[in-house]
Amino acid sequence: MKRAAGVALVAVVALVLTQGCAHHKMAFDPGQIDTGRYVKKVDQFIIIADGSTSMSYRAHSQQKLEIEKSMLASLNTTIPELDWDGGLRVFGRGSCASRGKTVLIRDVVDYGTGEFDAAIDAIGCIGGRSPLGKAIAASGGDLTMGEPTAVIVVSDGLNMGQSAVDAAAKLKEALGDNLDLYAVQIGDSKKGAKLLGQVVAAGGDGYLKAAHELTTSAAMNQFVVDVFLYPDADGDGVPDHLDQCPDTPAGVEVDAVGCPIDTDGDGVPDYLDKCPGTPAGTTVDAKGCPIDSDGDGVPDYLDKCPNTPAGVKVDASGCPLDTDGDGVPDYLDKCPGTPRGVPVDENGCPPTGVVVRGAEWAVEGQILFDVNKADLKPTATELLGKVVTFLQKNQQYHVEIQGHTDSTGPAAWNATLSQMRADSVMSFLVANGVDAGRLTAKGFGPSEPIASNDTAEGRQLNRRVDFLPSEK
Repeated sequence: MKRAAGVALVAVVALVLTQGCAHHKMAFDPGQIDTGRYVKKVDQFIIIADGSTSMSYRAHSQQKLEIEKSMLASLNTTIPELDWDGGLRVFGRGSCASRGKTVLIRDVVDYGTGEFDAAIDAIGCIGGRSPLGKAIAASGGDLTMGEPTAVIVVSDGLNMGQSAVDAAAKLKEALGDNLDLYAVQIGDSKKGAKLLGQVVAAGGDGYLKAAHELTTSAAMNQFVVDVFLYPDADGDGVPDHLDQCPDTPAGVEVDAVGCPIDTDGDGVPDYLDKCPGTPAGTTVDAKGCPIDSDGDGVPDYLDKCPNTPAGVKVDASGCPLDTDGDGVPDYLDKCPGTPRGVPVDENGCPPTGVVVRGAEWAVEGQILFDVNKADLKPTATELLGKVVTFLQKNQQYHVEIQGHTDSTGPAAWNATLSQMRADSVMSFLVANGVDAGRLTAKGFGPSEPIASNDTAEGRQLNRRVDFLPSEK
């Protein structure tokens, strides 16, 4: 009885263990990736899956092929549908027609989750040898040279030799830095892990993972990121390892190194620049607007009159307005409305001795000529010096110097004398720096008196020089 009871107990335990194993089959939870925080690492990929005889054996209480297809289904669900090409190749007799070698189940074409699911379902009819080397070599013809590429080998690593390692090295030689090779081991054979590790090492960058390490969604997420994506924390389309301006605000256009575009090159990116199109070399403020040191509304690079006092109205060149054009800005002009071409002092007023008559002005009282004389009196030089200063400052003016006499003496002599007086004034102006090309001298004799010639005072006023200004 005791023996029968013991046998029964063993049977029950065996049943429980068998059922327990059945309930603990390896399951893979697919991940989900926020592609807004990543950019593509590769343009194409190919999965090389094991369909050899050893995949019919069991691992973790499951057939290895079942584990392989379950893992691939989870991987396929996790891979985001970005603009890349993907293919699937099997070695062994996974296609039922490969005769123990290798066959391309799905060409390396536009990737889509649904189409790839169908390709994974087509893996079956396991059997034959394990020619991983032939599959890796054949994948070189499946791929486009020169494009960033990922190759994922899924296998138990058994019954393979140096040919697989050599094929990986040759593929790496062909693709160079464009190739990353990864492997996922089905089962836990140390010999298989060693071989797959050598294949990965020969293929360059990449790593080996055991399938049981990819069962969680977090692990699958990380694997997909490692194989297919570069982190892009600020979502600007430039991977973090190339991004020289991390933390760029969302939606900001950036250049190839991840820095916000600065079209006018003023140091302030376009998304902050309130004054786009600033000329090259212009100093700007934090908003990208040209500096206006005197606050007159005209930026320094255009301001021909820097340091204008606050509140003074200026023209487009940043210079204080000079409405009457006398060379003295309005905010300093105590005699606004002075006719154009009339010399003024620092207050904008005609100096003593200058009299305005319509469009002309005359020098009276200060520059007088003695009777029958054309020489300038000593008192003339001070006022004529102001005329020189005015004409040098206002280069736009040409001046006709008009000499006049009183009516005494012969008319012919007075005509000559008036010309001599005009020439005398012109000579003084030229000697003191006024361009002779801006001056003409003309004598009028006694023909244009401004006072009566019947009195000494009147005749003295008529012995004068008038100035008729005109602009170029």
